[in-house]
Amino acid sequence: MDTQITKHFKLSNLVSPDSGEIFITDLFWEHMELLEELRCNLGKPLIVNSGHRSAKHNTKVGGAARSMHLRFATDLNPRGPGKLEKRLECLYEAAKDLGFTGIGRYNSFVHLDRRDLVGRRPAEWDKRT
Repeated sequence: MDTQITKHFKLSNLVSPDSGEIFITDLFWEHMELLEELRCNLGKPLIVNSGHRSAKHNTKVGGAARSMHLRFATDLNPRGPGKLEKRLECLYEAAKDLGFTGIGRYNSFVHLDRRDLVGRRPAEWDKRT
């Protein structure tokens, strides 16, 4: 049975796809509280492209050696009408306002994490082409 973590997110969308691994920690819960608030603020579905990753899966997808996905992070694609670029910009701005401290911008998704909870300094990057 699939566990509903928040009103809009299920556990199956957050676990490592190769093994079902996930670490349910304070980092996870804080991230999910902010993610649910973000979803409600935007009023549009957020599709999780990537949540937690096992070390094996992270290597397979070319993730950074110290990727926050190894602890917990989400890569999100906002659904809804209009151009993807505009939806991604709205997602980025709203996530920044809510206090996500790891925000990466890509052509088709936005990466979000709460790295300050694990002793890392806030970071923003832009990998759009």
